[in-house]
Amino acid sequence: MLEQRGMPDERKLKILLRLPNWLGDSVMVSPSFELLKSHFPNATFNIVGTLHSTEIYKRDNRIQNIYIDKTKSQKNRFKATLQLSKMIGKHDIAISFSNTFFSALLLYFTKTTIRVGYSRNFRGFLLTKRVKFIKNIHQVLSYLNLINYLIAKPLYYPNSKIEEDLKLKLISKKIKNFNKDNLKPCIGINPGAAYGSAKRWEERYFVEVIDYFLENDYMVFLFGNSEVKSLNLIESKINNTNFINLINKTSIQELCDYISMLDLFITNDSGPMHIAASFNIPIIAMFGPTDSKETSPWSKNAILLNKNLSCAPCKKRECPLKHHNCMKLITPDEVIESANKILSKNQALYL
Repeated sequence: MLEQRGMPDERKLKILLRLPNWLGDSVMVSPSFELLKSHFPNATFNIVGTLHSTEIYKRDNRIQNIYIDKTKSQKNRFKATLQLSKMIGKHDIAISFSNTFFSALLLYFTKTTIRVGYSRNFRGFLLTKRVKFIKNIHQVLSYLNLINYLIAKPLYYPNSKIEEDLKLKLISKKIKNFNKDNLKPCIGINPGAAYGSAKRWEERYFVEVIDYFLENDYMVFLFGNSEVKSLNLIESKINNTNFINLINKTSIQELCDYISMLDLFITNDSGPMHIAASFNIPIIAMFGPTDSKETSPWSKNAILLNKNLSCAPCKKRECPLKHHNCMKLITPDEVIESANKILSKNQALYL
């Protein structure tokens, strides 16, 4: 079959994956990566992408080399992309999960024989296998379609039945000196979202939710980076030994490790939300400006709170109407009620 489709000998196959730039998108690539591994069991893989998008795959022993793409910050991006391609070298197959022009140009410059990607953003001439882009499907399925085309499987469409057990998959490790068995139920709170302020639920609402769980003797872990502007407000309002502030204190791998041991994760539409889905952690996610049909947690263990306003999903970084009602109208009481449903269900399983 490989010979018929013009592919090289599978026994020595080298495959390059150009990952998406965003952390959450990179997590959603994982079912595609698993499909590639199962279809090409003897192949070796190299990955290239941003620091955050590649970090989550560092523990995968099938990956031989990881390359960080910093070409966007260079004065001459064409020259920088060419230099990076020479460092990466030629592969048998290269797949671009990023839809940017420069991601396809990188594959072209490596002189890789088979270059797979979506023919968007004027880059079709750089690819040898141009895949038809299907609208209105989840991002996980959109990434999988690139692999389906490569291995001659049917593409996913909006009404396609999904018979396979497609799961997000990341690798976690136990946190040193951290015995989950001795802890109270653990709640993760993620008030950040890197794309923009429009995706973020009100931080004062998060404070109310945190207060509720601390008053009810839960452990609460706060996650996030510098995009959470009111960190001092959150931390100054909370003085409790059950509160663990991990803002700016974890690497991407450590973030995975902490999230993997939670009992519940309350979050905006963000990269950490998809990390939680990869470990099948129960999720409550607030959606407003983004399209939940495309980027909702790929999990059956999630509750989405969405007001479905007429102006949503606008997919803007900031609210163009300045009121941000798609997120403001989701109340702390709704989140707490949904959380209690999940937690009472989980407690019943252990009785």
